[in-house]
Amino acid sequence: MKQRWVWGLIGALAAPMAQGMEIADLIGAPQPDAPVAAAQAPVIAWAANERGVRNLWSARAPEFAPRQLSSYDEDDGQQLSGLSLSADGRWLAYVRGGGPDAAGNNSNPTGDPDGAEQAVWWVPSDGSAAPQRVAAGRSALFAPGGDALIVQGKGLSCYARPGATAPAWCREALLKTRGANSAVAFSPDGGRLLFVSNRGDHAFVGVLDLAARAVTWIAPDYNNDSAPAWSPDGRRIAFLRTAGTRPGQAFDLTAANAFEIWVANADGSDARRVFRSGADAGGYAQFAVTEPLRWHRDGRLLFASEESGWLHWHALSPAGGAPVPVSRGECEVESAASNREGAFVYSANCGDIERRQLYAAPAQGAPQRLSGDGQIATDPLPLVGAPWLAFRHADARRPTAIAVMPIAGGEPRRIFPAQLPAAFPTAQLVEPETITLRAADGVVAHATVFHPPAAFKGKRPALIYVHGGPIRQMLPGWHYSSYYYNDYASNQWLASRGFVVLALNFRAGTGYGQAFRRAAQQGPRGASEYQDVLAAQAWLAARSEIDARRIGIYGGSYGGYLTAQALARNSDLFAAGVDRHGVHDWRESAKGGDNSGLWGLKPDELELAGRSSPVTRVEGWRSPVLLVHGDDDRAVKFSQGVDLAERLRARGVPVQSLVLPDEDHFFLRYATWLQVHRSTMDFFQRHLKP
Repeated sequence: MKQRWVWGLIGALAAPMAQGMEIADLIGAPQPDAPVAAAQAPVIAWAANERGVRNLWSARAPEFAPRQLSSYDEDDGQQLSGLSLSADGRWLAYVRGGGPDAAGNNSNPTGDPDGAEQAVWWVPSDGSAAPQRVAAGRSALFAPGGDALIVQGKGLSCYARPGATAPAWCREALLKTRGANSAVAFSPDGGRLLFVSNRGDHAFVGVLDLAARAVTWIAPDYNNDSAPAWSPDGRRIAFLRTAGTRPGQAFDLTAANAFEIWVANADGSDARRVFRSGADAGGYAQFAVTEPLRWHRDGRLLFASEESGWLHWHALSPAGGAPVPVSRGECEVESAASNREGAFVYSANCGDIERRQLYAAPAQGAPQRLSGDGQIATDPLPLVGAPWLAFRHADARRPTAIAVMPIAGGEPRRIFPAQLPAAFPTAQLVEPETITLRAADGVVAHATVFHPPAAFKGKRPALIYVHGGPIRQMLPGWHYSSYYYNDYASNQWLASRGFVVLALNFRAGTGYGQAFRRAAQQGPRGASEYQDVLAAQAWLAARSEIDARRIGIYGGSYGGYLTAQALARNSDLFAAGVDRHGVHDWRESAKGGDNSGLWGLKPDELELAGRSSPVTRVEGWRSPVLLVHGDDDRAVKFSQGVDLAERLRARGVPVQSLVLPDEDHFFLRYATWLQVHRSTMDFFQRHLKP
């Protein structure tokens, strides 16, 4: 009788887990990437990933009925990116596959013995024919008439569209000048091609006259010139100018610097500076924003800047003068777009710093908010010739979808997926709580907290989730980034199994202004952001429903670095951790070769970088850890994991490993994400026992 009672109690306690949601269902809905739009037709297109199978879709206003354009059927990790519609919207070009590593091997996460390639393809946007491969390459740009395509590989090449007669200038060897040449835009008349030639420590803006086969360099100097844009009449060119790279100087993603805006005639004459920013206005704004300088239809120059301490857009006359804010406030603009009819719309966290909303900016007057409370709206596209706005839409319970609404604002219509899979657990998802945390040094960080269902009784274990980047922001809803979409799902799943999960937006992240992102002594220069981790642990430990002895931590990339910091410095506070492809030794990062080296460390900073690294604190590491890493990681070297695992095993620390042969830093396969999430859940259930 007693045994039967015990088993009945165990069954009752296990009921929330048995009936809970499954991670396969949470990440099983189609995940659409940001859409693209045609320049002269109300047509949009996008790529979507459904359980690892990636395909292309299109829709046309006003019906917006999604049409599938490709029929890929494998979870092979081959990305579909770089989408470009012809001006008339009839053809879609795209890139399939990932780029090569330093040894020339293309991304091949399935370990296909035949290897993989990165190539440009095209397909009719009405689905009337199957996709056709054009050539190996990493980006594509349609000629204005849609009859030819520029492909960027080692150089720039041109290919005629199927069934079309190629322009006389179109040839496979279109541009073979020195440098890494990238095509930017055709002139309005289609006769010239604007491009950037990166020479390493400097970069030039060039114009290729297609008929004359002649290049004109625009005001070449000892500088890095970028982001060129044609004037609407094609007579002038505007571009950004920053200082050239000095010998021994390395890129530092935490730096801020001045930038200039120059305007020149298209023949290279009369080049002059029309604006110089403040000393700390540039850097991040120029590499984080797509097309950070634009020549608007109404004749104004629009540019992104952190002049106010927040990332915003400004308008400037091509003749010079004082710029005028287009967006404003203690908030940041993340993505923006315009059409030929002059609409300018953007996504920002104004009025709701934890989410993203859509705004329309008139030529005069204050911006108008278009999206509603509680939503996450990103990647807006005003369609030409139709009063519609396409964008990506989500909230706390509904995952990211392609949506449309009237350009004047209104209720969004989710067109893809229009309906979620039957197994998607919408009703079981929780609305995360948003909180702020004050660290010991006074810095205020932000976080979202996922609480377990009420069915879980007694003291609960807790987890701190730390994002990567570090220039990222987690949201209280489904994230528009595929990586953090998956981690939002993981946080919901962990909460459904009895864990309190706190997703921390620590200093060095984006969304909260330049001062927060550029916080002093961060990363290899002192690890100041770890104080925010300690503040999060203290907040959890003080909660009456949480067992302070069962607090864990997990995250990927920079989040893996902070996980390792926590276990190395404070195994007394953190009972277990999952470290995915984390940085463990900043001195190794300083040698370059991956994204963890983008901190511009100087030789005299290496001693501090060592002290700021988890590997120099392993003598205090006692808590068990799960180390996860794909060995085709181009963002954080696999050797960072090798080194830490050997150090910990030598000291007898409990180490579990999940090594993923040929997998990328961003886990390109659905099967990989399932494996990573399930291994994480299993690890924390064994060590923290919810």
